[in-house]
Amino acid sequence: MAELVRHRSDLSDLHVFYAVAIHGGLNAAARALRVDPSTVTRTLDQLESRLNAKLVRRSPQGVTLTRAGEMALQRVRTIEHLVTELEAEIIDAESAVPEGRVTVGCPDGVGAYMVTPALAALLQENPKLDIGLDCGLWQDHPLRSEAEIVLTYNEPTQSDLVGKELAHLHYALFASPKFLDLYGTPTTIDEFVRHTFVHHVAHTPTDRMSARVPAFHELANRRMESNSSAAVMEAVKAGVGIAALPTACLAFQPDLVMLGKPVPGARLWLVHHRETARIPRVRTVIDWLYEVFDPVRKPWFRAEFVHPSEFMHLLPGAVRPAAALTHGENADRAKA
Repeated sequence: MAELVRHRSDLSDLHVFYAVAIHGGLNAAARALRVDPSTVTRTLDQLESRLNAKLVRRSPQGVTLTRAGEMALQRVRTIEHLVTELEAEIIDAESAVPEGRVTVGCPDGVGAYMVTPALAALLQENPKLDIGLDCGLWQDHPLRSEAEIVLTYNEPTQSDLVGKELAHLHYALFASPKFLDLYGTPTTIDEFVRHTFVHHVAHTPTDRMSARVPAFHELANRRMESNSSAAVMEAVKAGVGIAALPTACLAFQPDLVMLGKPVPGARLWLVHHRETARIPRVRTVIDWLYEVFDPVRKPWFRAEFVHPSEFMHLLPGAVRPAAALTHGENADRAKA
């Protein structure tokens, strides 16, 4: 047993290797750890000697991971996350108020337009709380910690995860008033497919949608494609074209015009590990997200479709432009 303990890698050695792998070089790791580069070199040499394997290939441009290094990084990343979580749990246990960082993973459109606008109130009420919002757009540059809470369109299946339906999103075609003024409001399927369409490449029809949705996607004149929901939204606002958007978008972009009939869309789930809900800082953010997507106060998130004309008056300071109402009323009669 003593022999096993003597040869087991120290956590501090693994922490140094993790810094080298994440920062891509010995000097960069030394700066991040605030130690001398020789300390990093010596520690990495000792770790590779104990493991009897090369973890990195060194060059003047930095380091690259060997196959053994890639395997080690996967394990060490988990260890780093567990240590960070342990420290946060201890801080939470000793703190009277939520304190520390909570990372929320979510689609970029949900993060940009539904979560971020409500953040100010949360942080004002919880001055010791920090939020990470991971929208998954830059896989090579992840946030410092893995997400404790995930908002996703996929129902969780793992037994150690808790998932609750947070919101229902209904979809329809939308355009800006200036686009419709310039190109006209489509009222037939032929007119719809001839208009410029902005397509989100990750949008896939669900079993709740009618057969006409994939048919329209195939026929549509796709002048712009993107894998970013926020980019699609901004393109529609700028008058680039028509796009399929959740009807909830009118809650934060009331000038847009809904065209045609809405269709049932996607369910947004709030997912977290079963035990993390007991951590005060995580519980605080979970409760806040339930408020952000509360279907009682925000009927656009309800399971049954609520027409925008029934909730626009609930928005603070929102006045629906008369021109846009006219476009929408005409478009509701479209057979698209």
